[in-house]
Amino acid sequence: MPKALRIHNFTGIDGIHLDEVTMPEPKGTEIRIKVEAFALNYGDLGLMEDDYIFSLDLPSCFGDEATGVVDALGPDAKRFNTGDRVSTVTFLNEGYGVDAEYALFPEDYLAKCPANLSVVEGTSIWVQFLTSYYAFYEVANIQPEDFVLITAASSSAGNGGTQLAKLAGATVIGTSRTSANREFILENGADHVIATDEEDVAKRILEITDGAGVRIVYDPVGGPLMAQYADGFGQDGIVFLYGDMSGQPTHVPIAEAIRKNVVIRPHSVYNFVNKKELRETGIAYISSALETGKIKPLIDRTFPLERFKEAFEYQIAATDRRGKIIITV
Repeated sequence: MPKALRIHNFTGIDGIHLDEVTMPEPKGTEIRIKVEAFALNYGDLGLMEDDYIFSLDLPSCFGDEATGVVDALGPDAKRFNTGDRVSTVTFLNEGYGVDAEYALFPEDYLAKCPANLSVVEGTSIWVQFLTSYYAFYEVANIQPEDFVLITAASSSAGNGGTQLAKLAGATVIGTSRTSANREFILENGADHVIATDEEDVAKRILEITDGAGVRIVYDPVGGPLMAQYADGFGQDGIVFLYGDMSGQPTHVPIAEAIRKNVVIRPHSVYNFVNKKELRETGIAYISSALETGKIKPLIDRTFPLERFKEAFEYQIAATDRRGKIIITV
């Protein structure tokens, strides 16, 4: 019988078991994948504590980013053939967990894995790149003359945002809490780095931009950090707040936002990928950029399935992670 990670209790990592389960059978347009690797995301940690945007009926498999080979097709599935290597496109996937040896997934949320990527790299595409693609390309209409502030720039999402902003020709200012990640962030494409615990963030932004400020902010941190960069807003700016890593309340800097006509927008890939045209446009753009080597997934570390608890503990504890954490199957 195949194995799957399943949440049995909402008690964090201790509530996860590696279970033997019945082989899932695809229905309708579902496709069964023989999973080769899957990625960890912060949403997993919320699900483990029953503190996410949807809940689960226990016990339940979870996870939404995997790469694998098409193993079986539902009777109405038409877009893929058995043997195709595919990756799962993140969406509000309640009931479709992929952290397993075999997983079902709707065919509309699968994409062919670019042939020039390894299995591990193919597991690390869609959360990393689609989140910033929709922010920059579909909402902000990013331009070469733009200055873009990317907080937590050493993270996998920050790196994905940096690559896509640079692909558009924009100037990227990355942040990290300390200067320890400065060289890494620069090596991965940022033009400038600000250490938020060591420097006056808004002052440095205005120095770098010659007083113009940043028009686009891509921020998974929120909390007090927003007040640190608010005086660096550019005219008609937009802040994409796509996370809450600080764990503290985010207070909107009203005066600064009014002064520069800045919009502060909570942002999620889920609000775009559920629309067919936007999903297909985003997949096509990212796939082309990957296939031509213009962007590349960033991998921090891999673990075998049997060491899943160690992988999740590393996800929680590692403050200097540089890319995705992957479990290989």
